[in-house]
Amino acid sequence: MTATWTPRRPPPRGPRLGRLLRVAAVTLVLVAASAVVLAASVVLFRYLDAPLRVIAVDGEIRHLRRAEIEALVSRHLNGGFLTLDMQTLRDQLELHPWIATARARRKWPNGLYLHLAEEAPVARWGEDQFLNGRGQVLPGVAADDFTELPQLVGAAGEESAVMAQYRRFAARLAPDGLRVERLEQSAAGVRLRLAGEFDLILGREQVDARLERFLVVWRGALMARRGALASADARYDNGVAVRWREVPPKHKA
Repeated sequence: MTATWTPRRPPPRGPRLGRLLRVAAVTLVLVAASAVVLAASVVLFRYLDAPLRVIAVDGEIRHLRRAEIEALVSRHLNGGFLTLDMQTLRDQLELHPWIATARARRKWPNGLYLHLAEEAPVARWGEDQFLNGRGQVLPGVAADDFTELPQLVGAAGEESAVMAQYRRFAARLAPDGLRVERLEQSAAGVRLRLAGEFDLILGREQVDARLERFLVVWRGALMARRGALASADARYDNGVAVRWREVPPKHKA
């Protein structure tokens, strides 16, 4: 048996080649357009991210000099109008002892506006220094200023820890009408001078528990005689040792 067939001819190359060329042309156009858009975006971003030309600072600033503020801000300008890291700038400014809070906002086209809230001295440190609420030494405060503030005494480098301890004790004593005038932290432990001019000795260990024990005794027996109290020693396990002021002897007429 003989089989016969007619061989298939390959499709003409012209139409297929034309389609390929059209696809390639469209692709090249899209790539070129993307490159143009990308280049334009880069140019636009660089234009928008212009260097900051206007920097304004407001707030009730009394202890920071203008030159000091300008130098402080300039050190932390790490970008242009768009790329400046605002959160980092605020965080770095608030590390300064005199700056409590810093707020920042951009002002088109090249402005930066800062609002600074200044810290206030909370306590004296030693004889001639002052601390803010974070326990940082505030520079530039005259020793004669703020003499009514409580005095904190401790080792160098322990300012923050002593401040935290003072704030804790002050908050605990305030509801009972007691105010801390002086807190001394030394090798012997904690010693407080309370308003009314009597001392409270807490020692080195379990100072919070000893403070609570003193308050129990204070409410029960000492408050009524606070004017005659010279000191209260709470270092005992089962009570508080009290020393009274000496009463001058009465002279006979």
